[in-house]
Amino acid sequence: MSARPFALTLALAAALPLCAQAGNESRSKAYQLDSGLIEVIADFSENAIYWCGAGDYALTRLKKPANQRLYVWKGPSASTAQPGERAVTFGFERPPGAAEVSTLTNDVKLIGNSLSVAQAKKTCDERTASG
Repeated sequence: MSARPFALTLALAAALPLCAQAGNESRSKAYQLDSGLIEVIADFSENAIYWCGAGDYALTRLKKPANQRLYVWKGPSASTAQPGERAVTFGFERPPGAAEVSTLTNDVKLIGNSLSVAQAKKTCDERTASG
């Protein structure tokens, strides 16, 4: 094997771990609604991807503090920001009438479920069933 193909093979092999470690940030899009809520559309319906989109948007775009709570306001349903898509809606206060969720879960179907912005952003690093 000549030095050139070997160097290319070595460079590709070195890049593979970086690809495998990519986060979920690119797998969702977040939109701020007029009401101040955040709507997240995920390319694969997975709890971690919705939380990732909300946490990333809150931290990087809205500059919310890491300890700020994010609450599920509306579970997977029709998107208002992107008609034809499914979305989860999050807010920074507990939804009116929602009980405090006392179990440790990231289930986006539980209205009132919450994570801190930092915890939500951390879900960007989770491996999901879709890869």
